[in-house]
Amino acid sequence: MNDLDRDAGSNPRRLSVVQEAKEKIEKTIAYMEAHLHKSITREALAAVAGLNPEHYSRMFRKYMGMSPVDYVTKLRMQQAQSLLRHSNKSIIEIAHLVGYVDPYYFSRRFKQMIGVAPTFYMNRPQQRILALDCYGHCRALGIEPIGADSRDISGYFTDWTGQTEDIGIEAEPYFVIDQLKSLQPDIIITSRKEWEKQLSEFASALVVGVYEDPIYEQLLSIAKGLDKEREALDWVRRYEEQAEVLREKVTERIGGQTVAILRVRDGLLQMYGTMNMGYPIYSSLKLTPPEKMAWQSRCNDHHHSSVITVEELSYYEADHVFVVLQPDSGAELLWEEIQSSKEWLAFPAVRNGAVYHVDVKRWLAYDPVSIKEQMIEAANFLLG
Repeated sequence: MNDLDRDAGSNPRRLSVVQEAKEKIEKTIAYMEAHLHKSITREALAAVAGLNPEHYSRMFRKYMGMSPVDYVTKLRMQQAQSLLRHSNKSIIEIAHLVGYVDPYYFSRRFKQMIGVAPTFYMNRPQQRILALDCYGHCRALGIEPIGADSRDISGYFTDWTGQTEDIGIEAEPYFVIDQLKSLQPDIIITSRKEWEKQLSEFASALVVGVYEDPIYEQLLSIAKGLDKEREALDWVRRYEEQAEVLREKVTERIGGQTVAILRVRDGLLQMYGTMNMGYPIYSSLKLTPPEKMAWQSRCNDHHHSSVITVEELSYYEADHVFVVLQPDSGAELLWEEIQSSKEWLAFPAVRNGAVYHVDVKRWLAYDPVSIKEQMIEAANFLLG
């Protein structure tokens, strides 16, 4: 959510004002994209928006996180990268096409922002992808990123260290900005919109929406940015075919029985909804959640999980339950207490002997490849 969205709140009048501001900003961005080969001034953009230059600059920065001039430069460098990679045009021609009269200034600016000279970038054999997030999405597209945050990589990828450098990302990217630059990435994938400006200073930043569907929105969005749309569609087709086969088998075996997902942490219990660990169960296999969870998910399309007490287990009764135990002493102690509680012993799945333990490192992952593997793993448990 950007600052304008936050400003809107629930006030209809304020919402209308914010929507109008968004439309003005988006109109000027469309103008930028159509006129990259020409001189673009702040005054010209303000005129397109119908605002005075100072007010326009403040509003644009609030909405996009950078000044209009910086955003134009970002678009020009992205276009230059595409032309250098996919056309036979000379650097002089490319400089003119993205709005630089002086090719030497263009080369200096390109190196300053991207980290390498245009001639070097042009002759580099393949795009260098840095996945601060969405490592599994890259692997679904047949891409091995040059760098990734190991904490974002699921336990299904036991081979990930082969070509990928581990980048430890802290609360802000400036902690490792020099390390990121040293990898000379062409494209950086992140789900953190607030990092876009800093990352765009030396590479193309591909920002993925955190609430988007990981397969049908995130994967296709990344594929479009990496010119891998055919690979994405092929992957989705294979996933859907496998999901349909498993869905039919599981449905034949357990019918309309309910399935719950319980995560045990240090002092904390969570029942998962349709997102994250619920995706392979409720979206891929289309199994039935506990009635209370079904109602919560209807009220919130992005329902992640509900924090519950042991006494509230009865509200989420299910015929089958997947248990995700956090690997620490506090969680293990709580799990021992739960197993001896009357609520747990009365839980239908416990009485049915239908309790399945899955690994947290694998099941916390929320990327297409991991979801497919989670789906297979869940189906194998349910099929016995």
